[in-house]
Amino acid sequence: MAGERQIKQVMTVYTEIMTRLVDKTFRFSQGGKTLRAISGFLDKFEKEYGIITRERLVDFCIYIAHIYRKREKRTIQQMFGSTSLDRFGESKQGRVYYEDKWLSDGQLTRDYLYHLIADRKEHPQAKYIYVLSEEGTKKRLLNQKTGYLLCQTSTLGWSPASETCGQCMFKRECMKETQRKYPELYRIRSEYGKSNK
Repeated sequence: MAGERQIKQVMTVYTEIMTRLVDKTFRFSQGGKTLRAISGFLDKFEKEYGIITRERLVDFCIYIAHIYRKREKRTIQQMFGSTSLDRFGESKQGRVYYEDKWLSDGQLTRDYLYHLIADRKEHPQAKYIYVLSEEGTKKRLLNQKTGYLLCQTSTLGWSPASETCGQCMFKRECMKETQRKYPELYRIRSEYGKSNK
């Protein structure tokens, strides 16, 4: 059965689209019927497409909101039912162009909707906190000016998780340079360093 998080993601994205472009007063009923309908839809969606990515989930929400936008009465069971899923599977690629044009009427983009349900625990740059493949470069000419310059031009700079950075006599200069070049990466690296002391 679909998880609570995915159900919430569907409701968040769909509500954002509907309130911006179709009906400012749109709200999902919080009753069990709604939750069962969306949960059942997600189960079928997963059987049909495998792992549900947030991109695919957003694409479906846009598709459904777009095709049902002019209907006076639309039930959750209709929108998130088997017929809608079948229609989505049979839809042509050209639809994306018209959907994106429609989204722009409400100052919406797919990218914005993807970020609306992004996992905030996992920072997009988290994989760069420690880059193992840079260690070889960092060790070359360690504690020599030439080595420091090589490191600056060939790596992402200081990392609290790097053993080599911990041994480098240019650490302070490198930290400043990393902060100047990659402020957000520096911030999350610093947080990592504090939490792992």
